[in-house]
Amino acid sequence: MTTGPTAISRRSVGSQIRLLIGILLVLVPVGAVVSVATIHAQGTAVRALTLALGPARESNGAVLLDMTRAQSAWSQQAAGVRAETDPLGLQPAVESELDALARAAQSAELSDADRSRYQGLVAQQRAAVDAWFAAARESLQGLSPGAPASEAARGRAATAYAAFGAVNQTLGASIQAQRDAARVDSREATAVTSGVIVAVALAVVLVLVAAGFGMHRAIGRPLARLREVVRLQVEDDVIAMANQEEGALEVRMLARDFNDLTRANARLVDQQAAVLEMQELVLDVARGARSASDVPEALQRVTTKLGTGLGADRVLLYTLAEDGQTIEDRLQWHTDDLPDLPPLPRSLAQQVGLVNDELRRDVGFFHLPDLLAHDVQGDERVRAFHRATGTRSLLMLPIGTGGRGLGILSVMMVGAPRRWHRHEIQAALQCSAIAAQSIVALRLSQMQDEQVRRLTELDRQKTDFMATVSHELRTPLTSISGYLELLVDGDFGEVTDGQHVALDIIGRNATRLRGLIEDLLVLNKIEISGLQAVSEEVAVRDLLAAVTETMGPVAANSGVQLVCTDVPDDLLVRVDRGQLERALINLGSNAVKFTPEGGRVLLSAERSGDSTIISVHDTGIGIPAGDLARLSERFFRAGNATAAAIPGTGLGLAIVRAIVEGHGGELVIASVEGEGTTMQVVLPVARPARVGVLADA
Repeated sequence: MTTGPTAISRRSVGSQIRLLIGILLVLVPVGAVVSVATIHAQGTAVRALTLALGPARESNGAVLLDMTRAQSAWSQQAAGVRAETDPLGLQPAVESELDALARAAQSAELSDADRSRYQGLVAQQRAAVDAWFAAARESLQGLSPGAPASEAARGRAATAYAAFGAVNQTLGASIQAQRDAARVDSREATAVTSGVIVAVALAVVLVLVAAGFGMHRAIGRPLARLREVVRLQVEDDVIAMANQEEGALEVRMLARDFNDLTRANARLVDQQAAVLEMQELVLDVARGARSASDVPEALQRVTTKLGTGLGADRVLLYTLAEDGQTIEDRLQWHTDDLPDLPPLPRSLAQQVGLVNDELRRDVGFFHLPDLLAHDVQGDERVRAFHRATGTRSLLMLPIGTGGRGLGILSVMMVGAPRRWHRHEIQAALQCSAIAAQSIVALRLSQMQDEQVRRLTELDRQKTDFMATVSHELRTPLTSISGYLELLVDGDFGEVTDGQHVALDIIGRNATRLRGLIEDLLVLNKIEISGLQAVSEEVAVRDLLAAVTETMGPVAANSGVQLVCTDVPDDLLVRVDRGQLERALINLGSNAVKFTPEGGRVLLSAERSGDSTIISVHDTGIGIPAGDLARLSERFFRAGNATAAAIPGTGLGLAIVRAIVEGHGGELVIASVEGEGTTMQVVLPVARPARVGVLADA
């Protein structure tokens, strides 16, 4: 059997503390009892001093003082001398002090014998006081002012006062003697209490010192070694273990708990690694879904990566149609040793939408560690799902966005039950959210692609239609123009004046129709292949001269003055001459057409910095401010031009803008209705010649 300090140090801290407490329970109560007894005695003496003897002594002294004052005042009056104090007027004060003395003498802090003794002395003193006031009143009764009292009366009062003095002195001496004894008892009780406290304190100190040495051996050194193990763990030695065989029982238990905590911490590290793995899984699922080209591919990637990452046996994903209730598609993943699942029975398939609504509205997900557990077998849906899929453990999550259900995601174990951890559920929820986002994004992308395809096809059909219509219109128009010319020349007989007028109208409208067709063909060509331009350096003077030459006769017929300012010979632009001439002729034609007879059209050009500005200014009808922004739209005509019935197609400015912008320039329009319009073609300065395709801007 082990004995000695080592055996004691291996005892439990509780047993050592109980031993210490046992010793203290002997020392402290003994000291406490002695101290309490002495303190009680001291308290009794102090209470007697403060509550009874002290007030009694003061009241007795007050009675003596007032009686002495009354005796002195009476002696003066009895001798025929006027006194400042009325001796008989002091009687109420003396009576009050006697009452206070009686109350103090009857205090509960005094013993029954003391109260009885003091009661008798107080009664004697009260009788002596009453006797003196009676004798004093009798001796002064009927005396004339300044007359002395009789000797007999004075003798009776003196005898009564002497009796009072004797009783007062006896009572005062008794009170004083008892006060002195109480003081002695209090001092002795204090000394005894102090001695007991000091003795008990010394004994307790000795016991605690001895206990301290024992505790150090049983607790201190083992805890120091345990702290060293903690330091090793802080320095990344996470598998360091404490000694479970050293120290007191509690220390050894602490070491064992510490080791358990170390193992739990290792498990926590493993759990954190699992959480990080789940986060990586979610990121991988998101990357796979984002890179998919359509919804089935994205959802297949979600099911495959989720099932592999969670170590599941099977993953099913049902998507819902627009009504949120009907199954639209089904995707599944499973391990290689499992077959594909057939479609759900009709009774279960009809509940997919309802389950989605229920999950999104209430719990957010649904998990069952074991579908065969007794507490869930009462649910018919659980039993039916198990029969249809063979699932043993289930994690089911809704797929939806906003208030719309998109599908159901089910992660299943077939062979055995499984407890789904929180981080696994969280990862699955995030993957279901990714699936919902993928469905919405890819469906939206498909809708956009389909809209773009349809718009592109519609635009192509429109372009083909315009080209076909323009071509088909030009062929019969050529025949019309040819036969019209034959009619005008008289090849089919003489033409009357009225017929000439009709033929002129037909000719003008045929010419107008030919211009419209040409404009449509130009715009259609620009849209299809861009503006094919061959650049060359051209003098602006020559361009304006060509415009003036072409538009001069038209202006003259309309009664409009056409003026071209002098242009420097070195003002050059690099353009496709034919195309820019066409654009400037269109601008000049518009200026002449919208300028009333007697008006003026001015052509000018200038260099401004790195740009060449060609201006066509007229004093015509102008353009309403509200129409300026739409002037370059096809077939758009200003409201005042339409109201004035001025002919036009609304295509001229669209062609001009396409040509100018195709040359890297800008068309600037400024107009005031009723005053005139200025059209400016702003082109870059001439650069080295190049041949290329200037796309329609």
